[in-house]
Amino acid sequence: MLGELLDSAKVDFVKGSFEEAAELFTQVLEKIPGHLIAHHSGGTARLKLSDFEGAVEDFSAFIRGNDKNEKVYCSRGTSFLALKKYEQAMDDFNRAIELNAFYPHAYFGRAELFTLAGDKNQAREDRETGLQIQRKMSQSHFESQGVMFQDPNT
Repeated sequence: MLGELLDSAKVDFVKGSFEEAAELFTQVLEKIPGHLIAHHSGGTARLKLSDFEGAVEDFSAFIRGNDKNEKVYCSRGTSFLALKKYEQAMDDFNRAIELNAFYPHAYFGRAELFTLAGDKNQAREDRETGLQIQRKMSQSHFESQGVMFQDPNT
């Protein structure tokens, strides 16, 4: 029963039926409080629905169970940013970077905060860092698939 409920929630999420997914993840949490997947996925569904307070609640619950996931900190930071809770957002983006200095989304989120604060230099630096990381990740992915790049200037 619980497995079917969780599977249905995941299917709704993948289909983009975020309201249904969020409701089903809530039902999972009623049966198993603290279920980390339900908190993470439910928070992400709420973030996509612009329910930023609900997303913060779910991501915070996840963090209470596992404080080593840079993606969840970044998602909560994005929710705080939308709520104009800039200090909390900065704390979460910084924590995401502490956990994984090669997670580009945290740099992009932090760049947005620096832009809002008027610090164009730091915003540009974080955006460039995020872009460099993305390029390296893409190149590594292609190379792992056997695709090699040759510099046309050589």
